[in-house]
Amino acid sequence: MFLLPRIFAGPLLGVIVGLLLWSNGVGFSPSYVAGLAAWMAFWWMTETVPLELTALLPMVLIPFSGVFEKDGMGEACAPYADKNVFFFLGGFGIGMAIERTELHRRGALLLLRVAGRNAVLVIGAFMLATAMISMWVNNTATTMLMLPLAMSAITIQSNPKFAPPLLIGIAFSSSIGGMATLVGTAPNIFFTSFLEKQGKSIDFLSWMYVAGPVSLVLLLGAWIWLTWFLFPVKDLEVAIPESWELEFKENPRLNRDQWITLAIFGTAAATWMLREPLKSFAKSMNWQLIESGLKRMEDPWVAMTALVLLLLVPFHKPILAWRDMEKVPWGVLMLLGGGLSLAKAIEASGLDTLIASVAGNFSGLSTWLALTLIVALVIGISELASNLATATALIPILSEAGPAMGIDQISLLTAVVLASSCGFMLPVATPPNTLVYAQRRFAAKDMIRAGAMINLLAIIIIPFAVIQLGGLLGTK
Repeated sequence: MFLLPRIFAGPLLGVIVGLLLWSNGVGFSPSYVAGLAAWMAFWWMTETVPLELTALLPMVLIPFSGVFEKDGMGEACAPYADKNVFFFLGGFGIGMAIERTELHRRGALLLLRVAGRNAVLVIGAFMLATAMISMWVNNTATTMLMLPLAMSAITIQSNPKFAPPLLIGIAFSSSIGGMATLVGTAPNIFFTSFLEKQGKSIDFLSWMYVAGPVSLVLLLGAWIWLTWFLFPVKDLEVAIPESWELEFKENPRLNRDQWITLAIFGTAAATWMLREPLKSFAKSMNWQLIESGLKRMEDPWVAMTALVLLLLVPFHKPILAWRDMEKVPWGVLMLLGGGLSLAKAIEASGLDTLIASVAGNFSGLSTWLALTLIVALVIGISELASNLATATALIPILSEAGPAMGIDQISLLTAVVLASSCGFMLPVATPPNTLVYAQRRFAAKDMIRAGAMINLLAIIIIPFAVIQLGGLLGTK
């Protein structure tokens, strides 16, 4: 049952925030969008109504904001059919195929054999594997790869305490691992493109010298916080069912459907991983036709192509039947669409620019304090906007703010890029968060409590690493 006081508290908070900004000279559109963001954040954090219902608010309210003059409804609705929504859809299909052919059981068994029986070590093994894959594969794709294995491990553990740290740990590890390399996540790639337009570039290894320690500290911190303090599982043992061991011994080889699923899954993963290096190689060899084709093979295209193949082959009895698609958590796709719609309105209204302009007030502060405040600001924005939207909005703005604050441009932007990947608190902050929350094994407040501590750790470690190691960011 909905709680009326909290229901009305959301829109009331939105009105107060909007009026305060408007009365202080902020334009109507950014004030309106800020109020909507406050309203949605309150409902998301308190779970007053289903998260999916909150995600529909942009569709209803943004048309009246004046942000999109020509077609407000169309612009507000478009993100609900964003290409990344279909990336999710394709990923869900891959996950269902892995589960249906029981490949996930084999993968989970291998991980459990390596990690042993202790739940802390099992979760650590999952998080480490996730982070290492995410260094080279899209964060969302990495989560999709690991989620079936995690759910398989969860099904054999009757203790409900095991699911939250494992699932949240996988989501956090996907974002943390992607920070470590220049190709690991979209903000990093945008950053390199931005520098290239300015005639500069960062060496791949130099980036890892700075971002690698940040990722390692955040990964260790998340593991310790989740498994020892927030969801203590140090005394919990994860049992491997005898039926799994027996099944593996009786059928050591993969069957036909498993081979087909593995081939489609492996091809998709390899394409996600190798597309950018191959595109760069084709460009260097002046193979324009191949380069053009690789540009069109975006991650959502790969995911949807894999889904089509799983629904099509083998022709007489495909791996997935269309009725299997009824199991897709469509509400999660709406949740992602709502977050993208809000992020689009924040950008279009200029609210992101107003927030970033706050950084101009940091001039005169010490380098450490200025960087800490900027990192905290960026992390706060990334909780409501996507990491790429946050990076693309703030990097051009803050690029010119560095000298005014007495901070080297590369060091400042490095801190911004790393912080943009640190939206850990809300289920809608990142696609990995949304994916694991969709399993309905923990409450949103659990992720908020988990993410708040990791955000705080990021606010501490990112400025420290940039100040201490920023000199290693060799630029050309």
